[in-house]
Amino acid sequence: LLLEHTASRTVTSVDRSGNVRSSRWERSHRVRVRRTSVFVIERRTVLDAAADVARVPGDIVLGTGIGREVASAAGPIVAAAAELAGPMVLWGRLALAAGGTGARAAAAGVMAAGDAVARASVEKSLERRDDEGDNGGVYSSGYG
Repeated sequence: LLLEHTASRTVTSVDRSGNVRSSRWERSHRVRVRRTSVFVIERRTVLDAAADVARVPGDIVLGTGIGREVASAAGPIVAAAAELAGPMVLWGRLALAAGGTGARAAAAGVMAAGDAVARASVEKSLERRDDEGDNGGVYSSGYG
């Protein structure tokens, strides 16, 4: 494998008379790496594993002569169906995103309404206590 990296740098300097000079240089570096020195870390998810399991029956069928003939005959039809389904798939993704946004907005609205009701209830109970002349549980003897 041949790896190539290009680095660039801009140098700005001011001389004694106040003139500003700017220069830019680029360097290209190449490194040859043996294939035995390179490894790839593959991140796999549960969905990747499920997709692999789902592909196994198709791989078995396409491994036969009849399966290859059917695949070559159905290829143009499948490609046309994928082209027609593309806008529907995008619309579905948009609908799911909008639904998620709507659900988050509804949850925020419900929380705000609950907070407003709780605050109003507390304020109403404080006003009621003040109107009744409640002095916070401190009883006076009437002498004063």
